[in-house]
Amino acid sequence: MAVLKIRSDIQTQDEKEFLELWGMTGGVTYNDIADFCDNIPEDDNTIDVYLHCNGGSVLEGWGMYDRLRATGKEITCIVEGKAASMATILLMAAPKERRKAYKNASLCVHNPWLPNWALDYAVTADDLEKAAKELRESQDKMLDLYVERCGCDREEMQALMNEDKYIDTDKAMEMGLIGSVIAPISASKIDNNFINKKQKKMAEDKNKKVEVKASIVDRVLAKLGIKSLSELECGMDLSTTDGQTLTIEREEGEPQVGDKASPDGEFNMPDGKVIIVKDGVITEIKNDSGASGGTDPKDEPKGAKGDAERIVALENEITELKAKVEELEQAKAQALANAKTADDLRILNAVKIAGGEKALAKISSGYVPPRREPSGKNASEKGDKNDWAAAVEAKKAAIRDKYKRKGTN
Repeated sequence: MAVLKIRSDIQTQDEKEFLELWGMTGGVTYNDIADFCDNIPEDDNTIDVYLHCNGGSVLEGWGMYDRLRATGKEITCIVEGKAASMATILLMAAPKERRKAYKNASLCVHNPWLPNWALDYAVTADDLEKAAKELRESQDKMLDLYVERCGCDREEMQALMNEDKYIDTDKAMEMGLIGSVIAPISASKIDNNFINKKQKKMAEDKNKKVEVKASIVDRVLAKLGIKSLSELECGMDLSTTDGQTLTIEREEGEPQVGDKASPDGEFNMPDGKVIIVKDGVITEIKNDSGASGGTDPKDEPKGAKGDAERIVALENEITELKAKVEELEQAKAQALANAKTADDLRILNAVKIAGGEKALAKISSGYVPPRREPSGKNASEKGDKNDWAAAVEAKKAAIRDKYKRKGTN
């Protein structure tokens, strides 16, 4: 890849030699570009041109443009800092897709003009007309190239040339002068590495925290004899009138038919409701405590043998009822020992249904009354505790002395 760096003004060979004669550095000439192109190896098919140039000689600029295009190489032009006037013509040596600029580069296109010193000698009207004609032709030539290579609107480009001002890379892309903007490569690499490292560290920290948390939970569950969190069930424990505990899988709210509950059975609640649980699910909630039972008449045996069997069945039922009564008496005694009335149980159940301790915490007050300070003639101005205690003791001593004197009189 051949690299051409144009970082000075475009000058004629005479101008360059004159400056060098006086010890100054000259600019870039057609001869410089021609020598560069002649020395490119035949197997090197690319040329990268870097521009940081104010422009300069129109004739030299057109010659340099043609010489670069004549190489037949794949040309890429990059605006490093600025490209103005004839430097933008050199920029057109590359196709639009290979015309680039750094983000903060500036470009300037304008109409050709004669320098002030060119009119310092006497000229005729014909000379001025001739100069104006040449300037118009050069202007049209430049405009034709911009429209061809940029694909822009002719009138818009002419308006931009009339303004004769620098534009940024966004406007340059809009007009088609360049095809892309080059992002700072080093900054991009640093940012990407920083982001990648930071994301990797965050991911590692996150995984580490999850593992620690899981291990702590596992140890706690093991202490409780639970294998996993899935075995834990959220619910509320309600007390029945006979002192039993009915667990319902519901964090708050009134028990509903379909809620999971345990154990199975029929439970009389302090609010008068009867909750029936079957196969771990509430199947019915009644508002009275009446029980139904007995034997279906169609299932009763008939005849004398049937009567005997019925008597035996009744005796067995009576025995079971006595055992149940005894069990209920024991439960009643236990309930009395716990000293919780039906009102107490009803209140506790209401609290649990409302959401438990969390709900109470939301509505409870944290107000603490201020400490009562001593007052009166024996109290100090600041209410010092020690002074107050001394005053009380002095008062008690005075009362004892008073009664002693009365006893001796």
